[in-house]
Amino acid sequence: MKQLRAIGVFSVLVGLWGLLGPTGIIPASQAEPLKPSKTIKTEYQYSAKVACSLLLPHQDGTLARGTYRTTVNIHNPSDKKITVAAKVALATQFGSEPGPFGVTPFKEAVIQPDGAVGVNCFDIAGYFCPIDGVCVDFAFLEGFLVVKSPVPLDVVGVYTARHTDGDVESIDVEAIEPRKLTETVKIGAEEPAKPGGKRVDYPPKGSSAYGDKEPKQMCGGIAGFPCPEGKKCVDDPSDNCDPARGGADCSGICVK
Repeated sequence: MKQLRAIGVFSVLVGLWGLLGPTGIIPASQAEPLKPSKTIKTEYQYSAKVACSLLLPHQDGTLARGTYRTTVNIHNPSDKKITVAAKVALATQFGSEPGPFGVTPFKEAVIQPDGAVGVNCFDIAGYFCPIDGVCVDFAFLEGFLVVKSPVPLDVVGVYTARHTDGDVESIDVEAIEPRKLTETVKIGAEEPAKPGGKRVDYPPKGSSAYGDKEPKQMCGGIAGFPCPEGKKCVDDPSDNCDPARGGADCSGICVK
């Protein structure tokens, strides 16, 4: 997967604002009360590349057709419990106007002394649900997971890929170097994901990213994505996670 270091930019959310329109967004003031935000003082920043085929094999031509997965592992080598912050910055087409979902709010994670956490593709997609009352269902997501910490960390990106079906065919493990950057970051207030809220497909339905298949709406998983009213969440038979065989936090798809 050395080619991941040279991945071209992917137009993830170009035109999404036009798709939603100012009347399509649910104002945060109409949602349930948000949890108070807080700040974290940080000294180090890590930017890990992410490339994720979330619902179908990637096939719109920006990368080779296939299934891509990213996991970012974060280890706290210190002898103290720490709190780190992370956000997702999407890669958009060079020269395009920034969209409303280009950079997500920060989320926090507490890591015990000598402890470690992992962030996978579905966790990364969870950063986009909800933002201003809107959830984005990605067919493909490309960008960076940006981690900020008060102490030096061990941050490693694990990248796997395969053809549209079958087992893993390529794997790359890459250590992410830190950047010394003193900053106080604000942890975004959490918005409850309410059933029936506004959801958008990206790319939109009809895009070549889906081939001749209808886009599937993801649900469940570690983030607990809900389905809209009138649909229920069932296991996705096209992935490698089987809850009946010990699969933890498997994502599903919404069906009528």
